[in-house]
Amino acid sequence: MMYKILIDAVKRHLGETLPLIKQLVEVNILSKPVDGVREIGEVVLHTVRSLEYYMKGITTNQWEALPYNLETYDSAETIIELAEKVFEEVKVYASLISTSDLGRKIESFNRPATVVELILEMVEHSIHHRGQITVYYRFLGIEPATIPYII
Repeated sequence: MMYKILIDAVKRHLGETLPLIKQLVEVNILSKPVDGVREIGEVVLHTVRSLEYYMKGITTNQWEALPYNLETYDSAETIIELAEKVFEEVKVYASLISTSDLGRKIESFNRPATVVELILEMVEHSIHHRGQITVYYRFLGIEPATIPYII
């Protein structure tokens, strides 16, 4: 049961996050709501690449952070295209994880962590940045896409 809840949560999170990312077309990706913070395009790219990093690492043991920068992804459209591609890949990676994988320990970090811990951390990290993107949009005068919470 835990397995199904976890994998469904990852897929639901992707589905809830993509509409927010697609709103990039409504702003300049170089926009910053205040001085001293990253551009909204870079925050979105970081969020997308982080999801990819965790799930690819868990399933292939390749812990390689792929590049994200606004020189390569220089428009809302290229960022959205990357997000759609990566989210599909993340779903495939999620389908490769089995129930027996959940307790597997990975020793590649500051401390050993199980697959469950890493998936939860991935979703928590992404939710953190999703909230950041929402705040950025509001500061920039854009009403963020509604997330269909249960309550």
